[in-house]
Amino acid sequence: MQEQLQAAFDKIKGLPLTKTTRNELVQYFHFGKTSYTTPKGLILDVGLYTLAVNCPWTFELADGTTIKHSEVFMRKREPGLPSPKFDWKVPGANLRDQRLQGLVISSQALAIESAEIKDAYGIALTFVNGDRLILAPDLDKPQEEYWQLFSNSGDNFSIGAGAAGVVVK
Repeated sequence: MQEQLQAAFDKIKGLPLTKTTRNELVQYFHFGKTSYTTPKGLILDVGLYTLAVNCPWTFELADGTTIKHSEVFMRKREPGLPSPKFDWKVPGANLRDQRLQGLVISSQALAIESAEIKDAYGIALTFVNGDRLILAPDLDKPQEEYWQLFSNSGDNFSIGAGAAGVVVK
């Protein structure tokens, strides 16, 4: 299993983090670039590979600061008085969205240098600038999927880990 996971994450070595998106608690990290056409003909810019994360994670920046999955419940920083209405589900309204967007914008060459497979389906991705994205599933809180790495290039590559173990599609 270790070798299978290592081979899967080796696919994103050298690819830059080009975008982050979110659907409620699931965070999507996009690596490389490609486009996807929806059934209605809408063309979307997406990563060549996408890492969907539905477990605790931390983005450790080389300067010693961190971005944590729990920041989704914190109001974003803004000048003046904060809006009295705060809905963490609205894209861009929370601190996590704001900080990840800033990270991607400021780090155009944030490419994956290495991937380390850890115990309990954990993953540590190290970037060329020293930043690290660490996935740390909480096995005491079973999820159908803790994380999934998939291709958007049409080759049907997908690997993920959840309460049932590693799933390859």
